[in-house]
Amino acid sequence: MATSARRAGTPVLAHALSAAERGLAVIPLSPRKLPALRSPHRADPAHPPCHGECGRFGHGVHDASADPARVRALFAAAPWATGYGIACGLPPHHLIGVDLDTKPGTDSPAALRALAARHGFTVPETVVVLTPSGGRHLWLTGPPDVAVPNSASRLAPGIDIRGAGGYLVGPGSRGTRGTYATARGTAHLRPAPCPPALLALLLPPPPR
Repeated sequence: MATSARRAGTPVLAHALSAAERGLAVIPLSPRKLPALRSPHRADPAHPPCHGECGRFGHGVHDASADPARVRALFAAAPWATGYGIACGLPPHHLIGVDLDTKPGTDSPAALRALAARHGFTVPETVVVLTPSGGRHLWLTGPPDVAVPNSASRLAPGIDIRGAGGYLVGPGSRGTRGTYATARGTAHLRPAPCPPALLALLLPPPPR
């Protein structure tokens, strides 16, 4: 069992290292798209919040790194991982993920087009990752001094946003429903800057 799990982890490690070469911080994921390493503090619920200061793995997106040696160590600690997550909001890309879901009764691509028409922006040509369920992840970049929050269907039904503290499932990852893949013609692209009008919609309203 351990041997087959390590073999399964080898291809995804290659994909994760390739993402790290582009400056994207990654973590290993389980087939359910969750961080593969469990918290080292799970047996001590009274432990103060830790974002990795203890030096151990198992802090979710806070473990993410673009350093090849650390990436290899993360995957060595989770040989059962079949996917990898890309942390959003971190330098140098300050990635923002626009997740166009395929929930019943929603047409998220049409909703995004309607928002673009209403607010006067164009969805730029950028990296697009196709999900096994038929959805799409659009990769955008944000300003270094702006933290875009995560949200689910706040922008429009079926449109989820992955920002600071969140992660996107990377292409080449394998989940319970299939494999994530870069859309044809977008693998060579760099994540495009988020249009200012769209960025304004992604941020919480200023305090009154």
